[in-house]
Amino acid sequence: MNDSCVAIERAFRELIQEKPYKSITVSDICDRSHFSRKSFYANYDNKEDIVAHIFFNDAVKPLRDINALFSRSQNREMYQVIYQKIYERIYEDQSFYQSFVGPMKGKDDTFIRIATSAIYDFNKNLLANMGPQGEGRKADYIAYFFASSQAMLIQKWICDGFPYTPEELADLYDEMTQAFWLSSYDGKKRS
Repeated sequence: MNDSCVAIERAFRELIQEKPYKSITVSDICDRSHFSRKSFYANYDNKEDIVAHIFFNDAVKPLRDINALFSRSQNREMYQVIYQKIYERIYEDQSFYQSFVGPMKGKDDTFIRIATSAIYDFNKNLLANMGPQGEGRKADYIAYFFASSQAMLIQKWICDGFPYTPEELADLYDEMTQAFWLSSYDGKKRS
């Protein structure tokens, strides 16, 4: 990440602690970061793109990189740990995520869109490791379904003030989804 990206993301993180997302402008971010609008738009499409980069770098990228190291059978065993790590990264930066997501609940779907998109891409990679079961339209819909459910669960968790530890939330999510993932990895048809 270049210096302007670091400064722009830091400026956004500071601003989100001071005022609602909707009130933050690109000019505010540029003023705070001491970078021009030209620098801003060279790196980001809009302010939502900053949040997408932050969420991806905080929660998804480290796991995607780690996931690439494991075999298909190891990935199946790692799902709960992988999602727990996503929750831990968000939990570590509670202040930012509560300031960003909290005021949006029921009013703005920006976080849901961003998290769904990032997790969807991650899920598509996980499904690709499943061989034939991870290909095609069905796999695409599965990846999206689990990404959107994950994004909504994370939003609720943040808005509720983190009532579960990251491990407890991972256990809950695993309890809700384990049967599906195990049958998918084992290649069994679901009726």
